[in-house]
Amino acid sequence: MNQLFKAIVIDDEPAARRLMKSLLLEHKDIVEVIAEAGNGREAIQKIEELKPDLIFLDIQMPDLTGFEVIEQLTQKPNIIFTTAYEQYAIKAFETFSIDYLLKPIKEERIQQSMEKLKQFGRLNQALNINGLQEIIRQFQAPQKATALPIKTGDRITLVRYENIAYLEAQDKYVFVFTADGQKHLTDQSLTALSEKMPAQFHRIHKSYIINKDKIKEMHRHFNSRYLFIMDDKAATRITSGRTYHDAIRSEFGL
Repeated sequence: MNQLFKAIVIDDEPAARRLMKSLLLEHKDIVEVIAEAGNGREAIQKIEELKPDLIFLDIQMPDLTGFEVIEQLTQKPNIIFTTAYEQYAIKAFETFSIDYLLKPIKEERIQQSMEKLKQFGRLNQALNINGLQEIIRQFQAPQKATALPIKTGDRITLVRYENIAYLEAQDKYVFVFTADGQKHLTDQSLTALSEKMPAQFHRIHKSYIINKDKIKEMHRHFNSRYLFIMDDKAATRITSGRTYHDAIRSEFGL
């Protein structure tokens, strides 16, 4: 005799919930839908109250993502994700869910999920919270830029961050110097750039931002300053400003 799983269908689209419930009617010997929810907060309330064995959980909802819903649960039901975004589904499936259903959901795919559910049974203790939290961080974090756009008239040159040795302010201009000796003029201020550059870039002077990955040598200098010798074509020597002494010590663990 098959194990009967009490389930909640969670999706912000009423049509999607109706379709899921209709498809599950063909598997009523395995799954009994006891409730549905149209948003993340309602889902949390019903899961905590009804304690289902299984939830069909949409990942993208207006108020909370499916991952945020799970993060707030004290009850840990089995999870089958439903999503229109395969990038989410694959990560979720590989990390900790029983399965995922890619929209538009098809009957044969539901059948596969039911077979898998029967095979695995109850897996409440198998939920990988650490994996879940890592996925949440990945999805919530903005996509990181890999290059600095430099505008020259109507042309935009993308200078890869990994190739930049340092940035220097000269009078009213800011120049970007690459490790291979190229020099680019940017229309952005050094202060604006310091706020958007990746973590490996550090301001050491009112006129300089350096790429820590392109430092060849670092020496103590007089008057609470440091001398940086860059690993670029010119072996550029840059002296830090006195007011940046404490920040440099903290950044480099000195």
